[in-house]
Amino acid sequence: MSQRGQRLYRRLDRAERAAIERGLDKNRPARAMARDLGRSQSSVADEVRRNRTVARGPGKGSRVESVPEGACARLRGWPHVCNGCNKRRYHCSMPFRCEYSAARAQLLADGELSAARRGVDRAEEEFESIAAKIRADLARGLSPAQIADARSSEFRAAPSTIYRWIERGYAGMSNMDLRRKVGYRPRRRAAPAPTPHGPERSFSAFSALPEGEREAACEMDTVIGRAADRQCVLTLYLRCCRAQLCPILSLGSGDTT
Repeated sequence: MSQRGQRLYRRLDRAERAAIERGLDKNRPARAMARDLGRSQSSVADEVRRNRTVARGPGKGSRVESVPEGACARLRGWPHVCNGCNKRRYHCSMPFRCEYSAARAQLLADGELSAARRGVDRAEEEFESIAAKIRADLARGLSPAQIADARSSEFRAAPSTIYRWIERGYAGMSNMDLRRKVGYRPRRRAAPAPTPHGPERSFSAFSALPEGEREAACEMDTVIGRAADRQCVLTLYLRCCRAQLCPILSLGSGDTT
């Protein structure tokens, strides 16, 4: 195929779409734009008609699926859009308007290309058989790279393809099946620090005292906040009368306030 023939069937790029938008704004015919771009006239016309978007009202920015009845005659033939119309901005009474934007057209075209590449390029029965083998190998602890290499004679799939199948959950697979994806890492837990007093001053030793001695006791504790605080709270619990006192202490001194 000649170089010109190859260019006719290559996808339009962002620069070519920008040139089409400028040509529409200047009311240039499709034949002239196609000649400048080295494309066929039908390629330019189909591009405008396929990727034009709603310019106003509900669905603004979405692709025009069909032109409603009673719409401007300009939308039913070339240029198929409101670009270049002297009433585009003001004084247009038509309720339906559409336009061609190179930026939006590029997004629509990229979305179509991405959607066309989604899914699995296999027959359903073939993929079920492949997925069963992959699940079995994952259960043995093999990585997608090892599976792709070991099963190369049975099916052709790159490690990145197997990773993508697993990540998208095809055939019940998930990242939890990948050993290194889970990342097991036991946390370090410090041993409990020993208290400065012995077991004879523990709460269990206090609970073993006679009830009369426990009722006559006064429990004391200190509540400290942030390290920068200059005060703390001293709690005193009188068991005999079920009362609690909470005086404030200044750190570094024995004075109460």
